[in-house]
Amino acid sequence: MSQPLLDIRGLEITFGRGDGAMTAASGVSLAVNEGEILSLVGESGSGKSVTALAVLRLLPPQGRITGGEIRFGGRDLCALSEEALDEVRGAGIAMIFQDVMYSLNPVLTIGRQMTEGMRRHLGLSRADAAARAAQLLTRTGLRDAAGTMKKYPHQLSGGMRQRVMIAMAVSCGPKLLIADEPTTALDVTIQLQIMRMLKQLRDDTGMGILLITHDIGLVAETADRVAVMYAGQCVEQAPAEALLTRPAHAYTRALMRSVPDARDHRATRLLSIPGSVPEDYGQLAGCRFAPRCPHGPECPWRERDEFIQAEPGHITRCAWYVGRADHAV
Repeated sequence: MSQPLLDIRGLEITFGRGDGAMTAASGVSLAVNEGEILSLVGESGSGKSVTALAVLRLLPPQGRITGGEIRFGGRDLCALSEEALDEVRGAGIAMIFQDVMYSLNPVLTIGRQMTEGMRRHLGLSRADAAARAAQLLTRTGLRDAAGTMKKYPHQLSGGMRQRVMIAMAVSCGPKLLIADEPTTALDVTIQLQIMRMLKQLRDDTGMGILLITHDIGLVAETADRVAVMYAGQCVEQAPAEALLTRPAHAYTRALMRSVPDARDHRATRLLSIPGSVPEDYGQLAGCRFAPRCPHGPECPWRERDEFIQAEPGHITRCAWYVGRADHAV
């Protein structure tokens, strides 16, 4: 079996130093294969975005990787120099950032920002890079691509900036695309258009995609596999169909039940997960979801957090539902 395109093993991310140090992620292991869409889901504060930023070593100054390894195409990204990593960013791995307004340079036109990477990584002339940029902007749903390229970020709406960022991310034909909430600022019609575009690019080029999202509907429509994060850990991983229909971890089940179902016409009350994601992960022992879990006090897994196999290709840190008749949602 060929090695994964992206292979994260035992990743630990720490913010601060000394007595004030806090663990943002620990023991995170996941892989993305060529041509695969892996969706990373979980509540805000669970560690999804910080894990994605660590892949490209774009953590803020107070954050650092303190354990594990991140391999891309067999190379350990943690061991690369900044110069070598710059060759990976954009051409090898590209990222659609969640906070688009702060990801675009406010003093450069959209055209300048879009063509710079293509001229460097693909060796295109100014005219060819501009033509490719206009084509990509059109594919994302921007009607006046030429006019958009002459503008600055502040002259565009949030949705337009989001589409610019998506076009910029795929402009150099990366082998891996990290998409952090790529359709958040877009309406439903444009969301569908963008995801179809990304899936088509995946089919055409074999690009792998790490999709970070809160949208379970988007996961169901696009993902091949799903990894669920909670309190800085991956707590469940499985093929999309298995995880969405037979979630094994109590947290995953709670996520599934907190999403409204358009097919259910009954006046049912939308369920919520009590409490919130804990802030200091490093102080937690055993199951990190236990304080919020309805089975917490009686669950024999309260003091454990190792993975077990629920079914082939489906691993979980919770055994409460494994083998039970009510395993399905």
